[in-house]
Amino acid sequence: MPVIKVWCLPKLSQQKLEYLFVEIVRAVKNFRELGVKDERDMVVLFPTDAMKYGLGSEIIVEVTGLFVRPELTDGVRQRLAQALGIVIKKFLPKAMVECFVFPFDPIQGFWMNPRMGRRHEPTTEELHELGFCSDRRRYHD
Repeated sequence: MPVIKVWCLPKLSQQKLEYLFVEIVRAVKNFRELGVKDERDMVVLFPTDAMKYGLGSEIIVEVTGLFVRPELTDGVRQRLAQALGIVIKKFLPKAMVECFVFPFDPIQGFWMNPRMGRRHEPTTEELHELGFCSDRRRYHD
């Protein structure tokens, strides 16, 4: 599940944040390789920055939670970074925007609770079958 954090935003109304949220979701849904159908398939966060100086002049976007899978190539991640950067730049045209997309391999550390209706947590084998594990051999002793 993609997790998108947009840092250093200036103080914005709820309405403007909701608009930005919708535009981010729209941009991410355009990437079929991510498998995102709607906002329930992703998380968008607008963390409040403790340091108020310079807010709005330089915006940092971090995308995490993208499992290493063959269809999520360097090119796809690069296009995603560009698409999200353009969304933010249109919203805050005077800001300098940087977008970082981090691929993630569950071997680095991963856990998830069972979804509603599931009787157990997904096993490593099930994660592999779902395409979340990049190399099956790394998960077996």
